[in-house]
Amino acid sequence: MDKKFRFTKPAVEALPPAPENTRDEYHDLAVTGLRLRVSSTGVKTYGVYARLKGGGPERVTIGTADRLTPENARTRAKAILADLANGRSHAESARAKRGETTFAALHADYLRNNPMRPRSLAAYEWLYTKHLAAELGNRKLSEVTPDRVRKLHRTVSASTPTTANRCVAMVKATFNWASKAQAWTGINPAVNIQKNKETSRTRYLQPSELAIFFQALEECEEPAKSFFMLCLLTGARRSNVLAMRWADIGLDDALWRIPAADAKAGEEMNIPLVPESVVVLRRLHLENAKTSPWVFPADSKTGHYQEPKRAWATLRRRSGLTDLRIHDLRRTMGSWLVRTGANTAINAKALGHTSLQAAAVYQRIADTDPVRDAMVRATTAFMVGTKAANVVPIKAARPAP
Repeated sequence: MDKKFRFTKPAVEALPPAPENTRDEYHDLAVTGLRLRVSSTGVKTYGVYARLKGGGPERVTIGTADRLTPENARTRAKAILADLANGRSHAESARAKRGETTFAALHADYLRNNPMRPRSLAAYEWLYTKHLAAELGNRKLSEVTPDRVRKLHRTVSASTPTTANRCVAMVKATFNWASKAQAWTGINPAVNIQKNKETSRTRYLQPSELAIFFQALEECEEPAKSFFMLCLLTGARRSNVLAMRWADIGLDDALWRIPAADAKAGEEMNIPLVPESVVVLRRLHLENAKTSPWVFPADSKTGHYQEPKRAWATLRRRSGLTDLRIHDLRRTMGSWLVRTGANTAINAKALGHTSLQAAAVYQRIADTDPVRDAMVRATTAFMVGTKAANVVPIKAARPAP
């Protein structure tokens, strides 16, 4: 068969495999330089063979005939031939791309050079492994295009819109760091991705729900019962309550000091302990303070209690509060602080929030007494729910020796 002809789909499909251990090469008469190689197994591959302006000949692979029509191959061939005629080497670009780092390697460098708290690091690693690794991990940086990031965002948005936004934010942060570290000089592929609208959650225990919540809480087994109660009474983040240490708790002065290293905002927190909290903690102190540094010890990797998902699911089922989350207990304290007259600064300090607007006010609050008073008022208000339910959620214990 003539090795030079105008490529058409029927003619290309009719080409036989090359003899064993050889390849046949055909020339297109429509575009000089467009070639088609046929292997002994029948694989047909389009490519360009032409001379680089000011250099030697280059062979550039375009793609296989099962994915490209002759018309598509000609269009791509013309673009490549134009580059070569203008002195732009595709062989050099290919070599550069082969040596280019992958997104997985860049992201690992980003995490190594941006230390973060273990909980935040675990969240980052989970997000990367769950959503980014398969789509972007093995791709060269030049292949992580805005279209690919947009596709990733669209795919994750189908199930978890907020998580999809976090994925884009992670890609953006990684490339921003790479630019500053001079590890990447191209555009940031995540800068112009339209994110999903997010609505802040406002769920907290309403007055009409307190009685049934405390009734269900009373039926919980330990240590979940005390853990849930302290989440509510302290307004602290569940991760901090899980990792409570006796060394940070002053039962006599009713104060819980959370070290800066354990606080989300990176600043030491002093949380006043309302009387009901002290009752719970004194009982737990009698039970385990001599054998463990943790308020909630457990046979786990960390040595302390892990999030009791099963116990919380049981509590929600018994109470009928099926949309309630553990974090809503923290929001309950904040909401009841406001309901009972606490101002924004007191609320922020009680819950460990920071903001530029409140920073100046924080400096004028020299001790925890105003916060304690506000938390006591809030606790007194919502603990009325226990009386309505005719239950006593926590029994007083003897003072710790």
